[in-house]
Amino acid sequence: MRHVYAILAHANPTQLARLIDSLLAPASEDRVVLHLDVASSLWKNGRGRFESHATGRLTLVDHPTRVIWGHASLVEAQRRLLRAALTQPFDYYHLISGSDWPIATRDRLNADIAARSPRRPVHIDLLENRQPARMDDWWFDSRKIVVPGWPRLTENAQRAQTRLSWSASRWAKAAGIRRQPFDRQPWLKGSGWFSVPYDAAVVLERETSRLLDSGRLTFTQCPDEHVAASILGRRFADRLEDGRRYIDWSSGGYHPKLLRHEDRPALERSGAWFARKVDATIDDFFYALPPF
Repeated sequence: MRHVYAILAHANPTQLARLIDSLLAPASEDRVVLHLDVASSLWKNGRGRFESHATGRLTLVDHPTRVIWGHASLVEAQRRLLRAALTQPFDYYHLISGSDWPIATRDRLNADIAARSPRRPVHIDLLENRQPARMDDWWFDSRKIVVPGWPRLTENAQRAQTRLSWSASRWAKAAGIRRQPFDRQPWLKGSGWFSVPYDAAVVLERETSRLLDSGRLTFTQCPDEHVAASILGRRFADRLEDGRRYIDWSSGGYHPKLLRHEDRPALERSGAWFARKVDATIDDFFYALPPF
């Protein structure tokens, strides 16, 4: 079975290099496609390290985009990874970040997929119809106004952006203006990280491109949590399974807990394929993990 690992990265080059080495098994035909944020120092100063790999199976996206959290630029980066992956045949496509780490052996990953053959499941964690306003309202604060050296002015400007969004959305609804849903159904919300077979990757690239090129994702909020979830959830509803990612949200807030050595037993029990998220500069325990 041929796997493509699509990686979104912007920092920590040493950890990223080790991640790539761990994914490119010597006796396989697996590939890595890598998107480095064009605004990051990793792209500006360190991309030479990733322009080739000893295996010849690493593709660096040569026209990356600047990625802004909560913005459609993240969906654009995902599209560019999909297009790079689809230039060659594969069986499964796995979207991960440079802060993820594989915790399943390649044999177990293949066995998990083969056990459901020929169904070829689509692995993504969905949260159903949560936060539809992100896609249905008009948001003018996805690119935050920043006034360097003036934190109070920046704060007030960003509040004004949000208030303008609320007012515009109320006006549009009162005027009967509705933003187009996907497949005439409510938008779904889900994890931004997924594993899909080739046929689903083709549909995902096509529909993502249609949404981006039409401008539908302009003035939305966190579309990366809704676009792939809605496309996969609506088009492959009979093939959906859990995302096979170990993510710990127990710390609260907008980001998952940073995993440490004490999380190893939970990782081992999880049955997941990838752990999210890890940082070797804080705790490099995962380097010594044998795949489970």
